[in-house]
Amino acid sequence: MRARAALNTTRPASRPGEASAPIGGDVAHGVAKVVPQHLLLFHPDPPTAWLKTVALGCGARGLERLGQIGFKLLWVQRPDLAGHMVQQNAPEAVDWALVPAERKVTDYRMLACDMDATLIENECVDELAALLPDPAPVLALTRAAMDGRIAVEESLRRRIDAMAGMPERAIEAILSGRIAVRPGTERLMRLARTAGWPIVMVTGGFSQFAQPIARRLGITEVYCNSLDIEDERLKGTFSGNILDGPSKALVSAAVAKRLNLRMRQIVALGDGANDADLMRNAGLAVGIRPKPVIEALATHSLHHAPLDAVWYLAGGSS
Repeated sequence: MRARAALNTTRPASRPGEASAPIGGDVAHGVAKVVPQHLLLFHPDPPTAWLKTVALGCGARGLERLGQIGFKLLWVQRPDLAGHMVQQNAPEAVDWALVPAERKVTDYRMLACDMDATLIENECVDELAALLPDPAPVLALTRAAMDGRIAVEESLRRRIDAMAGMPERAIEAILSGRIAVRPGTERLMRLARTAGWPIVMVTGGFSQFAQPIARRLGITEVYCNSLDIEDERLKGTFSGNILDGPSKALVSAAVAKRLNLRMRQIVALGDGANDADLMRNAGLAVGIRPKPVIEALATHSLHHAPLDAVWYLAGGSS
């Protein structure tokens, strides 16, 4: 398996901690300006020979361990060779990113997160659908919405309509037996709180799932929808107005304004098309096993690394 690139060089570089020039430098008045960068490699136990080869090939001036999840190659002199060097004989499941050496955790002051397939590995509606005689139509609608092939609101309403009559107790069974918090999430939450970042969950999911998951993770500010329930059964409808990407972005912008923050001070995490507006406006946007539409606009993407890798992408240290 080839290592997956976790760098998008097309994002504008005017946000705190981001390079002020394209990767490799710019040309001003005929003089090339090199942007100092570090190369982050996320793999818990990479082969020593491979690590040394990458470090030498990129001209790294030092090496730093990133907790238990990877290494930082310091002050790489040939960032243009990073992709080539990383992918030569790479171990499986490697994520990597070039980050501006000047980037600091203090550049950011808020963490805004999606829930489904981001903080948790599941899509909660799909878990409900698994209890239907034929879950395939619901799963197909989820994929289409996350890929941007169908409007998120239309997909959500059609999927929830399919749940009409399902007993409410199914939700508790899913929460207790099927929901899996993504590895590294709890550590990232602790680190974010230590840094003083407010943590905001903004999800098109439902309070019956979001609130228990938020309590587990220590998240106190949650914006979500709510499943309508009558006589202990799902009605097949829901209440709330977080229906698409723009609505998520508006909620996050309102929170930032209330906290007297700028959007470039937000770290945003998401995976699907309805996260695009939020992530496009954030200072640091990290795609978590992202769909193509998110990978195309994210500052970095993580396909394999645990979620606490976000801390290091934001300039954190061990």
